[in-house]
Amino acid sequence: MSQAQIALAALVLLYIFLIGDWFHRAWAALGVAGLLVLLRVITFQDAIRAIDFNTIGLLLGMMVLVGLLGEAGLFFRFGLKARQMARGQPKRLFWVFFVLTAVLSAFLDNVTTILLLSPALFRTAEGMDLDPVPFLMAMIVCSNLGGMATLVGDPPNILIGTAAKMSFNTFLGHLGMPAILLLMGAALILPRLLKWQANPQVIAVDPYRVPKDFPLANRLTPLLVVLGMVLIAFVLQDVFHWMSGAIAMGGGFLGLLVSGRRAGRFWHVVDWGTLGFFMGIFILVGALEKGGIVIRVANFLSHVHLANNLPLLVLLISAVLSAVVDNVPLVAAMIPVIRYLLHSLPTYNSELWIALAMGAAIGGNATILGSSANIVAQGLAQKRGYTLSFRRYLPFGLKMFGLSLVLGAVYLVALGEILG
Repeated sequence: MSQAQIALAALVLLYIFLIGDWFHRAWAALGVAGLLVLLRVITFQDAIRAIDFNTIGLLLGMMVLVGLLGEAGLFFRFGLKARQMARGQPKRLFWVFFVLTAVLSAFLDNVTTILLLSPALFRTAEGMDLDPVPFLMAMIVCSNLGGMATLVGDPPNILIGTAAKMSFNTFLGHLGMPAILLLMGAALILPRLLKWQANPQVIAVDPYRVPKDFPLANRLTPLLVVLGMVLIAFVLQDVFHWMSGAIAMGGGFLGLLVSGRRAGRFWHVVDWGTLGFFMGIFILVGALEKGGIVIRVANFLSHVHLANNLPLLVLLISAVLSAVVDNVPLVAAMIPVIRYLLHSLPTYNSELWIALAMGAAIGGNATILGSSANIVAQGLAQKRGYTLSFRRYLPFGLKMFGLSLVLGAVYLVALGEILG
């Protein structure tokens, strides 16, 4: 077997493990990655280089900061306010978190949005004796589509904006309108897709517990200052050329300092399983790239671009591939493909980058593996004792994927008519 065939077989094997749910997803991904190293499809050095440590740092730093804010009672306050606005009605609760998630995801990356809002969602839904998982699935969709709008809204956007040399305002001008269009479509279909069910767990939740019961309640203000500094740094990162991972790690470190807690809190609040899963996925995509899959895709697209419909083809392929592999490493692998296409077909310009960004966001909603936010949400649900498995999410995700893909294609066709 060739390196490409072995890498593709490893991808199929990983999916079998995830669908079967026999192992924790981190062990499955790291095991497959280790197998690729043992079979010399990718060297150990190349495997380490394939890991996007900026994304790992972003996740790690925000997990620490969000965990500390949770111990300070911030999400208690969010949850209490959301409960008051919902007035005991599940559909009202859905709309509260739909709007919050869509707005925050445009200014924060979608992983950070999930980390910030999920604790409040769990607490609020449990206080209303509702299963929080349907609300969490809606939050995943909103975070991916809302995050598509801006340069800082989604980790793949940072990669695309850097490669295409787009400023914050330029990126917003290109992707803001399609993000609004897709969110409007999601707003119409989500209430019809989701079923509000009673909480499967018996959890004694007092939604009115006072903040002083939290161990870091007296540190909430300085922790919020740290969070504000991190958010400002995210907005300004393009100006100062700061790495998002470095910003998050700095925020996590400052959070530990101002909280006055022992360093052991660092280990307690981090979901190491999610980080391990990401590392395995990055190595797998690195093996796919090393096996020549990227060049083959580029050659296919450059020869089968169907007249002026290359943006539609990029949208379709990036959406489908993002549903199979997390969209961060997928976009990293597709960027050289787009550059190759722009070099060989100079009549195209920003519409190919727009199609790639849209495809990554749309495909990210198809499966639980499609986006970093999805994987983080799954980890938070499992940590809380709820089941958000590959099989549970898939029927819901595919429906959202189909709707968004149609709307995205309509937008690209209209854009082509305007530019053409």
